[in-house]
Amino acid sequence: MCLLIDEEGRGRYLGEMLSGLGLDTSLTSGADEAMRFCNDNSPDVVMLSARANGAAPKEFVKRLRLSSRGKPPVVFLFAETPDTEMFGQSILEGAADVLMMPLDRDLLHFKLRQAGIAV
Repeated sequence: MCLLIDEEGRGRYLGEMLSGLGLDTSLTSGADEAMRFCNDNSPDVVMLSARANGAAPKEFVKRLRLSSRGKPPVVFLFAETPDTEMFGQSILEGAADVLMMPLDRDLLHFKLRQAGIAV
């Protein structure tokens, strides 16, 4: 199961690619809604827009890791423009990787396999 956090709808095609790779994908628009979803459903993967509403990505990753029961989900950030400081801080808090948009299906599949997500 995958959670896609995207307030602006720019990652909609990312959701379609994830579904096409066999991941049951749900969509939320903000950090608070996403935390509730994660607490209720324990997704394997969280795809977080670098522009997610309600929290800086590094703070969301930190909150997610602290609140997870059992194994926390693998978190990927996705962005259209580079912000190396924010990316680095998010990875230090536990994000697995940053995916720059536009993203193709083969690279997404590779990144998911690299993170140990069976697709």
